[in-house]
Amino acid sequence: MRVAIKPNLLTSKKPDAAATTHPAVVKAVITLVQQAGGIVTIVESPGGPFTTSMLKMVYANTGMEEVANETGAELNFDLRVEKVINEDAKFVKSLSILKPLKDADLIINIAKLKTHGMMVYTGAVKNMFGSIAGLEKANFHLRFSDYDQFAHSLIDIFLASKPQLNIIDGIIAMEGDGPGSGVPKYIGALIASEDAFACDYTALKVINVDYKKVPVMRLAEERGLLNIDDIEIMGANIEDISPESFEVPALKHIRESFRFSLLRVFGDNLRPRPKILHEKCITCGKCMQVCPPKAISPDESKRMIIDYKKCISCFCCHEFCPEHAIKIKKRFISRFLEYKKK
Repeated sequence: MRVAIKPNLLTSKKPDAAATTHPAVVKAVITLVQQAGGIVTIVESPGGPFTTSMLKMVYANTGMEEVANETGAELNFDLRVEKVINEDAKFVKSLSILKPLKDADLIINIAKLKTHGMMVYTGAVKNMFGSIAGLEKANFHLRFSDYDQFAHSLIDIFLASKPQLNIIDGIIAMEGDGPGSGVPKYIGALIASEDAFACDYTALKVINVDYKKVPVMRLAEERGLLNIDDIEIMGANIEDISPESFEVPALKHIRESFRFSLLRVFGDNLRPRPKILHEKCITCGKCMQVCPPKAISPDESKRMIIDYKKCISCFCCHEFCPEHAIKIKKRFISRFLEYKKK
């Protein structure tokens, strides 16, 4: 049986940054699969260009190369994609996913528990966004710049990729400015389910985040993909492992504001937006490379500048900045509304 292991390898960071699935978790899963007779390939499409050189760098820095050497599992370098017709989709009826995932007999989705600047939280469902090749992900951000539409597209992509087992690495999670620039947070949890939506619901309970504040989960419930009454949680008591605090991104409060119809008049003025910290920026150009609407470019002095008329607040620049030189800044109206709410 051909088994594809799909970790979260967002970018080329060391495991202790908590931005990627820890190699120890991946190794443990591979060992069990091999004991059951499975032939394992580690498959992922990190952010940025989907090239052999990029994959080699990411596999090496995230510890996956070492895992492959120790277990005999293969690392995927097949750059081909295959078209999938998605009958269960709401927005993405047809898409191309990585061929090694399409060809696998079984997909094991091993996500990382992290906050997310745009989607509040990233776990099992969103991890399958990595089944889309490289910079093609940027097209989804452009097509679905509305947050709810983008969340629907993530659900559609998950339904098209169809992993059979979902595991969330919440041993060392990421709080704060996730998914790439946050702070590691020890929780000590491994969450697994055949149902990715139940898996994410449980992870959110562990970090004390209302699932209805997470667009993917709220919309999954509306689409009949999440029924919390059917979820049975086994193993550790959630109360015993939940951290006393877990910092979520600024976007968490913005979605609540949109519930009030009067506030819709403010539109994009409620959305947070990225801000470049020039004292930290090394002008590597990574933000410019990954920006879907091409809203970032250098000025005459070579400083990176964001054109906010083009910016769609997808926070790809924030995700992939290697120097943590981009922060998510709340707009004045949003800060005022939160102050009044308190």
